[in-house]
Amino acid sequence: MGIKDLLRFMKPYVESVHIKKYAGKRVGIDAYSWLHKGAYSCSMELCLNLEGDKKLQYLNYFMHRINLLRHYKITPVVVFDGGNLPCKSRTEDERHRRRKTNRDQAMLKLKEGNVAGAVELFQRAVSVTPSMAHQLIQILKSENIEFVVAPYEADAQLAYLSSLEEEKSGIVAVISEDSDLLAYGCPAVFFKMDSHGNGQEVELDRVFSSATLVPSFRHFNQDLFTGMCVLAGCDFLPSVPGIGIAKAYNLVSKYRNLDRVLSILKFEKGDQVPEDYTKSFKEAVAVFHHARIYDVSLKRTKHLKPVPEQLLQFLDEELDFLGPEILPSLATAIAQGSIDPCTMEAFDFFPNMVNHVSTANVKKICGPFSRQQASAQASKDCSFLAISSSKTRKETTVVETKQTSDEQKQCPFMDDRECIEEAVALQNLLCPSISTRKTVGKEKKSRQKEVLKVPDNNPFRKRKVEEIEPDELESVTEQISEVTEVESLEVVCTTPESQRSVESKPIKRIELRKVTNERKVKRSNCQSSENKKNSILNFFSRV
Repeated sequence: MGIKDLLRFMKPYVESVHIKKYAGKRVGIDAYSWLHKGAYSCSMELCLNLEGDKKLQYLNYFMHRINLLRHYKITPVVVFDGGNLPCKSRTEDERHRRRKTNRDQAMLKLKEGNVAGAVELFQRAVSVTPSMAHQLIQILKSENIEFVVAPYEADAQLAYLSSLEEEKSGIVAVISEDSDLLAYGCPAVFFKMDSHGNGQEVELDRVFSSATLVPSFRHFNQDLFTGMCVLAGCDFLPSVPGIGIAKAYNLVSKYRNLDRVLSILKFEKGDQVPEDYTKSFKEAVAVFHHARIYDVSLKRTKHLKPVPEQLLQFLDEELDFLGPEILPSLATAIAQGSIDPCTMEAFDFFPNMVNHVSTANVKKICGPFSRQQASAQASKDCSFLAISSSKTRKETTVVETKQTSDEQKQCPFMDDRECIEEAVALQNLLCPSISTRKTVGKEKKSRQKEVLKVPDNNPFRKRKVEEIEPDELESVTEQISEVTEVESLEVVCTTPESQRSVESKPIKRIELRKVTNERKVKRSNCQSSENKKNSILNFFSRV
């Protein structure tokens, strides 16, 4: 990851500083670097896909540092990696192979009972996936933290933001663990930030202007510095055997011309230099200078720097090594974290949300849809579609703005409310009724369990007969018998007072003391006897 031994070679230019240096400024964050460090604390849970809160520890790690920046009045701008570059496939394959080997060894250690040894190997085997980044994005949305998903390399996107002014959503520094950012030309990079905000900073202006520090880069420019990094070996091109960072520096410092350096290298190393090394070298340098990035204002991708005509002629105008061109609508969906940048598929409509993520802040692209329909439509016009299941809907609604009419026809979107309605309709159509009943039954059972968890201290709650104590049951029976006697006198009682007593419904209280129950029974007996006498006298008086 990064240029091998570059930071150690540039140690005289590394300065220990505190992050509060950038108070009141906008600072970019390489999201995957923090996610990788956070994943070490829960590597075994992630590799084995275990359930529990510890599995989400990487989110707590990330947000702790975000809150640290906000404590010092720093505005964080989080940048995520996007799709894989074709020229980086060899490096990615090698990393995948190493992770698989470490995971297999960790499983053996775990079977042997050596948990400590297994955890150490799991830390080497853990990888950050787009779904993990998607969970983090939901938290960033709920916290109103600015973020963007790069079309390919996050380092290139951070370098582009570093080239902008702060008034135009630019950043003044980058927090990362990847030394590639210096090769991309980021003016200031903050490495190895701890939980207290301490870290190490490298400023390129200081590197190119210093006349006393050794090694001296006074006669270097950004092109020569990037060429030196590529010669030493990077993610896009391995170094020639015997060429490290020190040898690469000596060659570039001596000849100060990359084409001449390549000629000398071919002469000195002979057959150790691959035949296509010159072309691969220029492609790797072009990735650092002309990578595809996302322009937030234009809502489309473009090159980090314009590709010169001379380079286009040398490469026969083939720029596939920079990654395929992405339609503006698709690039916008990637940048907003709506779709997986690797598979180009929408994330699950009903994801498993973490505890502190508000579902109201989650924005999703309508789905799911069949792979056959998606592939057929992609082969037709290579656009991102939201397929409707409603019979009455004739056309889908376009969400993307500031696009031409042709692009709008190729890329129809629906708003959030319509997406939710259509997704629910699709789910009802696709799911059989039996499964729906089972789901409803499970929901009822879960609700009953939740009700049982409520403390049993509400005196106004209606309880079942089984819950009533024997003493209370006797009191209730006595009250019911008295009410029956009063209701039986309804024909005889004609006075207003007796009529009110009949029409009024006695309150059945459950939690009464035994003494009060006996008093109420005596009073009700007395009242009922008086009512009987009054009703008989009234009857004979009328006769």
